[in-house]
Amino acid sequence: MYTNRIPNRTLSILCERVGVAFDVGQDPYRIFQREAGTQRFGYANHMRAIASHVERGGSLADAIRAQGNYFPENFVHLIEVGERTGRLERVLDRLATYYKDLADLRAEFFSSILWPVIQLMIAVVVVGCMIYLPSVFAPDAGEQTDLLGIGLVGAQGLRTYAIGVAVVLGICAGLFFLGRNGYLGFVNEWLMHVPYLGKVLTVFDEANFVQSLALATESGMDAWTAVGLAFNGSTSKRFTSKAEAAKAAIRQGRELHVVLSESKVFSPETIEAVQLGEESGRLAETLDKHYRYMRLKVKTSMSTLTYLASAIIWAIIAAVLITVIFRVFTRYLGGIEGAAESVMTRGADR
Repeated sequence: MYTNRIPNRTLSILCERVGVAFDVGQDPYRIFQREAGTQRFGYANHMRAIASHVERGGSLADAIRAQGNYFPENFVHLIEVGERTGRLERVLDRLATYYKDLADLRAEFFSSILWPVIQLMIAVVVVGCMIYLPSVFAPDAGEQTDLLGIGLVGAQGLRTYAIGVAVVLGICAGLFFLGRNGYLGFVNEWLMHVPYLGKVLTVFDEANFVQSLALATESGMDAWTAVGLAFNGSTSKRFTSKAEAAKAAIRQGRELHVVLSESKVFSPETIEAVQLGEESGRLAETLDKHYRYMRLKVKTSMSTLTYLASAIIWAIIAAVLITVIFRVFTRYLGGIEGAAESVMTRGADR
């Protein structure tokens, strides 16, 4: 089902409001019924559905999961952790901050690529003008009006070019919609195997793991269940595939930091934090502090992805401009050579 996923900033505000309401002891049904009357139609429908599910005795996690793809997977998982551990208010408070950070970074991302995108659009318009205008000013010049040498001339050439641009824009819009609504998770799995980029993307799953494990451990949940919840809360198969092996190892009495180290998916900083927590007997507190550090790493990773995206757009612009300049220059040289040959031929005839 293709639903429009809730924006990060809206989700952050929702977490903050619901967390405060739960903290003062309000009834979940009333909380989400009130939310249903505060926003636009789509949002209101989902809030009303959650309220109805809770009223029938269902858990909040199940009610949210029943909304399909409207909420992110890690959000649903952490709500479940919060309910099972009795720390839902704290989970909602952390999620409010987490999704606010993502919304701010997303805004920063679009702000950073705005000017390159405008330049790319200008380049596309310039190419269209170079296809159409020569045939207007020199209608009898024939092939000489094909400045780019790609066989597109005049109104017909412009129409063909416009259709091509529209198709590319449609594909980009479709990919954006699918990615925004979580349908391109397999792409993330592929990118995880790219040496540098994979390390950047892993930070998001690692931060979710640390947060989930901190909450589960703080609640007094047994170690293997807590580790299983933390691993399964990831959106990456690279993490979820480690859950059962990690649970079995913990049940056999092995130390948590050794198990996490053998999984080969965690940074040395996380392994050291877990080891320190185990040795001091304050694992939940240590993980909680380490999560603050992970938040900074998440911001850094988002900034890195922003710079990479900007660089790709600049590269596309450079490729378009270089191609146009090369084509025009080639046609110009061809015209000079043709004129020179014509002059030499006339001279020889005399």
